[in-house]
Amino acid sequence: MARMANELRMARATLGLTIREVARMAGVAKSTVQRLEDGFVGTTVPTLAAVMAAVGLDLVLNAYPGKTVRLRDSGQLELADQLRQLASAYWAPRIEVVAGDHGQSADLVFFGADEIQHQEIERRAADFQAQLRSALRKREYLAARTNRPVRLVLAFEDTRHNREALRPHAALIRAQLRADSRAVLKSLRLGQPLGSDGLLWVRRRGS
Repeated sequence: MARMANELRMARATLGLTIREVARMAGVAKSTVQRLEDGFVGTTVPTLAAVMAAVGLDLVLNAYPGKTVRLRDSGQLELADQLRQLASAYWAPRIEVVAGDHGQSADLVFFGADEIQHQEIERRAADFQAQLRSALRKREYLAARTNRPVRLVLAFEDTRHNREALRPHAALIRAQLRADSRAVLKSLRLGQPLGSDGLLWVRRRGS
């Protein structure tokens, strides 16, 4: 808001407009423009956009990856527990491992002597490519902080919807996530390095 306030003041000064004139053009009170120039954050997006437009500025909002929703809040914890319980003693599992500079976390990470397996648990396939990109960014963060290979496993809840949603991406999955469910489960149960990224289907108990 401090940066926007400065840009607002500069744009208004460049145009030679008074606060009253900007307020009239934006259809807001003079005091609103004054508060915005002072860096006051308590205003609506439409109001802010109108004032910015009055001085020739576009207001652009973007959403960036931030703090990951906790497993227990998203219903993924049950699936994570299932995977932890079937893993051999070779693996040291940890949930919600820091995997980004803005509070992002990897859902479930199995630390082994020769390899680290990073699992992202997805209950619903929405935008597969976006989900894959997000997981790859986390894996890159983890890989930059260890001297062991980090394998990414996308673990999807095994539902008809998810199977159908991923079907069009079969070629990408084969190229990027070469290990199938059988290979991932064997790796976890026997305590063997996976050797490649993979896709795992997980069915909730009782479903």
